[in-house]
Amino acid sequence: MKWDANWIWLEQRGDCKNQYVDFRKVFHLEPSELAQLPVLHLSARQEYNLWINGQWVGRGPSPCTPEYQYYDSYEVSRYLQAGDNVISVLCYQFGESNIITNQMQGEAGFIAQLMIEDTTAATVISATDHSWKSRLSPRFRTTNERISLWGGFKEIYLAHQEDGWQQTPYEDAAWADSQELAQAADPNSPWPRLIKREIPFLATEACQASAIIRTELNLGSVTEPESLLAAASEDTPDATEPGSAAAFRADASRPGSMPAVVYDFGRIVVGRPVLEVNAPEGGVLRIAYGESLELQEVDTFVLKRGFQRLRPFGRRVFHYLKLTFMATPAQVTVASLICEKVGYPFARQTQFGSSDDLLNRIHEVSLYTTRMNSHDHTEDCPWREKALWVVDSMVMGKIIYANFADTVLLRKCLLQGARIQLADGSIPGTGPEHNGMLLPDFCAYWLIGLHDYWRYSGDSSLLAELQPVADRLIDWFRQQSDATGLFARADRPGYWCFIDWTDDIDRRDKVAAISFLRYKALKVYSDMMRELDPTNGKAEQAEAEALSLAEAIRTQLWVEEKGLFADCLDGESLSGNYSLQTNFMAAWCGIMAEENTNRFLDDYYFTKQLPPVRGPFFQHIVLEVLRNVGRREQALSLIRSYWGEMLSRGATTWWETFDAEMPACTIPSTYQGHTPTYLQEGIPVSACHGWGASPAYLLNELVIGVDLADLGSGVIYLNSPYEGVDAAEAVMPLPGGQSITIKWETGPDGVTGTAEVPSNYRIDAAANYPLRIIPQEETEHSMA
Repeated sequence: MKWDANWIWLEQRGDCKNQYVDFRKVFHLEPSELAQLPVLHLSARQEYNLWINGQWVGRGPSPCTPEYQYYDSYEVSRYLQAGDNVISVLCYQFGESNIITNQMQGEAGFIAQLMIEDTTAATVISATDHSWKSRLSPRFRTTNERISLWGGFKEIYLAHQEDGWQQTPYEDAAWADSQELAQAADPNSPWPRLIKREIPFLATEACQASAIIRTELNLGSVTEPESLLAAASEDTPDATEPGSAAAFRADASRPGSMPAVVYDFGRIVVGRPVLEVNAPEGGVLRIAYGESLELQEVDTFVLKRGFQRLRPFGRRVFHYLKLTFMATPAQVTVASLICEKVGYPFARQTQFGSSDDLLNRIHEVSLYTTRMNSHDHTEDCPWREKALWVVDSMVMGKIIYANFADTVLLRKCLLQGARIQLADGSIPGTGPEHNGMLLPDFCAYWLIGLHDYWRYSGDSSLLAELQPVADRLIDWFRQQSDATGLFARADRPGYWCFIDWTDDIDRRDKVAAISFLRYKALKVYSDMMRELDPTNGKAEQAEAEALSLAEAIRTQLWVEEKGLFADCLDGESLSGNYSLQTNFMAAWCGIMAEENTNRFLDDYYFTKQLPPVRGPFFQHIVLEVLRNVGRREQALSLIRSYWGEMLSRGATTWWETFDAEMPACTIPSTYQGHTPTYLQEGIPVSACHGWGASPAYLLNELVIGVDLADLGSGVIYLNSPYEGVDAAEAVMPLPGGQSITIKWETGPDGVTGTAEVPSNYRIDAAANYPLRIIPQEETEHSMA
């Protein structure tokens, strides 16, 4: 589209740190213009909330690097009227450079354009320029503490400063004109491109607390706190009305009193709490949140007199929520408390069930964890940092393909990784904003994730679009080798050689796992180049390099008498450290032969001769290796024991780290352990981490026997179902509205049942596949 708008901000910009800015524009519409379905396009750095004529419209934009700035589009005729109208936008700028992930950066700015568009012309009704009114919002305090060094600021909201600024009849003469910063898509501006939103708007869903953990009088009083629970009667009278019997009331009129209630939402939720409160004489409400009962106070509302509907600007994540009341001259009534959950709008989801209740529960929690980490991009954790980490995205991609039949979200994530590629060809380990956080193993994972996407989706157009990015990345890997042919100096300053979150790996100089991953990256790159152009020689060159690298690895890092790969080669000195991670990675990447893999499993892994794998992320590599060498029973045993133990300790989403050998009374915590950051205060521990949800796709393969990895080439693999359960049934969505339905039971004659599969796919069934395959009515094969 053609932009006529300018990026704007406050006339007196000042310090933009933790800044909330109100913008208003009044404009006139003729009835004929209203009938032509006006569309509003807008964007902001970093966030906006939008109202038209006092009606809530939406929030955005999708987080991005400012060089590739997303904008949103709304068809807004239902909010407009003939005559005068007002667009009101609250924009937020983080404005703090001290953040661990280097996200939420860039210059403050806001841009909007209201248009009438048809097939022949486009008419601009209003576009941001100096005439838009703006002010520093009086409702938000800006000198607040940070939530953590990974995230934003706490919020202090002054409800008594609300003045109806979103309404059409409002006097804004005292507001200043805005400052024009740059024209839209000015190549010399901080925002040289504007890109239309690439995924649907996020979906919302209301939920309520299910229980009360505790009530604290603290010199005050609390009555009827249970009225806010989901189980409370829907016929409860309006609790804001005087005399309402079943209503939550808090009295903090005694000096220094702080009555409080801790609510349990049943499991971790992601969204914003919304409260309806009647405070006849005002007061203060503070809200604390926790993924566990280690609660942190984040939001403070200074209440106005009378009724108010409160919600924080920022997104929150919590299992438990604490309301604390202070300085209320008169009793305060809370009419309702909900969480407005938010997440990516997956249309469909696998239905998985078996006679093994533990496996069912693990599968369900894995899907729920994935949902809680799927928003404008895949997130490693929704509370601590909300970042787009490459490896979390790779793991979650496998889950999303196999269980939600969605490719749109991962396509966007891959593009956002490509858009922040560094000048030397490497890709930062995190995003979506440009940064220099370099994890050499994550560079390989980005390429592997692209290959996974293509195999499932068949979307060769994305391969073609990203080929230059892949070429530069492969060339960067080439430049990291020394005379040994191995990836060298993986421990150089500025690099984070991750592999797994553990101290059990020797990560000096030529780290074995990084060379293994480079080998796998070469193999998948060769596969993709062969798809794009089998004649340009790139596939053959990559295969030759992979062959040479494999020889260098086996010659210099393999220790025959141990049957293991050493962790690293430091200069010319071979490390004496051997880790499970290094050797599982060798098997996963195709460096370790199957015979040696089975020897390693029997001699070291199952006999516990090396320090254990403790983290949920690396367990997915362990599970895939067990699957690849036909050790289904051991893989399922690991899922039952490791993830089952998390469930037994109260997990409702999968934890970032977990050591199943620690005492059963402990969960991951700065103070309880399970994490390499034990007793390091200020580093939040995540209890909802997408990288731990791998059972969601692996159980589909290990129990149901369905492998959709090559769906893009029109192939569905059917392996024999797992006879270790008495019965199982699954409905797995496919692109284009199709699905696979598998149902069987185990009886005296073995496994019997059916596999209903769309006939437009080629079925590759295992020898002696026991289920009767029923072709579904053929429909057009879609890669939506």
